[in-house]
Amino acid sequence: MHQIDKDTIKKFIFSLQNTDGGFHLQKNYNQTTLMSSAFSIIILELINSLDSLEISRDQDFFLRHQDEKSGLFIDLNRNQEYEKKEDIEYNYIHYQTTAFSLSALDALGLKPNYRLSFTDRFRGKDKILKFFDGVDWKNPWHESNKIMFLLQFFSYDYIKMKNEDSLDNIHVILDTLDSFQDPKTGLWGTQFNTSTFVSMAAAYHFLIFYKYFDRKINFSEKISSSVFQLQMRDGLFHPFGGGGACEDLDAIDVISKVCSNFSDEAAASLRKAHAALLQNRNEDGGFCWAKRPKFPLLVGLKYFNPISELFNIGMIKWIVKNNYIGSVIPFVKEKKIYRCSNWNRMKYDINHSDSWSTWFRLLSIATIEKLMPELKKHDINFNFRRLPSIGWMQSE
Repeated sequence: MHQIDKDTIKKFIFSLQNTDGGFHLQKNYNQTTLMSSAFSIIILELINSLDSLEISRDQDFFLRHQDEKSGLFIDLNRNQEYEKKEDIEYNYIHYQTTAFSLSALDALGLKPNYRLSFTDRFRGKDKILKFFDGVDWKNPWHESNKIMFLLQFFSYDYIKMKNEDSLDNIHVILDTLDSFQDPKTGLWGTQFNTSTFVSMAAAYHFLIFYKYFDRKINFSEKISSSVFQLQMRDGLFHPFGGGGACEDLDAIDVISKVCSNFSDEAAASLRKAHAALLQNRNEDGGFCWAKRPKFPLLVGLKYFNPISELFNIGMIKWIVKNNYIGSVIPFVKEKKIYRCSNWNRMKYDINHSDSWSTWFRLLSIATIEKLMPELKKHDINFNFRRLPSIGWMQSE
């Protein structure tokens, strides 16, 4: 088994450091962005190693990229003019960059120079409901990220800037999400014929805030049942086999948030996932996105059962193309180069270690070990994010 240790993780993270500031996403490409730099800083926070950083250098790397007028963090590597700040879709990378930059600055014990004035376009019930009018629930994975960004920004403004108005906006968003939840699965989007796999990812983005703000999670048993079905024989949650850093974290965190009475089923699921996660660790101390089986002919078969909740024509086509046709005609198979948010500056080889995958896989391991401390076999005392965002874990 590939056990983890703090020193090799630190060594991997600092191997990504750019002498001009920031951190690369992956050594294969040596491309530095605000997001990739935030990932490394948050990993160091997670493994309690922020004392290894030169705080003044790293804080300047982020703060000099904040736009004074809007409050957004604008990555200069993004070849796109910043405009129409109320349009999250058009400015998706800028909103995503801002979310991770705020988390990195908070990890460093710092605040942004300017207020998040772009959030004013979304304040108040009428503006929030207008935003939801444009949400495409047939694509809940992508849309949930945008909702998560707003929840994170309002949470930051409420907790760090003491703006009570932002708390009202958070509850309006969560009230609205309640109305879009599918009572059959407990997820968001399945009532519009999206797959359980995709809708599970959306649930992860929302449940962070339900738990932090002590909101009731409706249909929690339905949610857990839906997610348990997604687990493959290898212990992870991707129908191609070998898991996926994002999808595995999503599923594991959702289980941790909805299984209040920690059942035998939840324990068995997480124990199996824990062992499988460690298989994605590489010799350099980092983790890869996924290690796919060469011939995944028996993976994902549960999606083909017409009486199963997982049955979904779109998923079946996707699995057949990759697992069956792709095993015979390799160029049809899943590409080995991914791009975070389809941005070429954030590309990575899924077989090699990168900071995004390393963060998410360590976070998955940390989440399981918080619930099942007997599984811990290393020297790391994990430190979760303090603020509601990716990386936060409830205390109970």
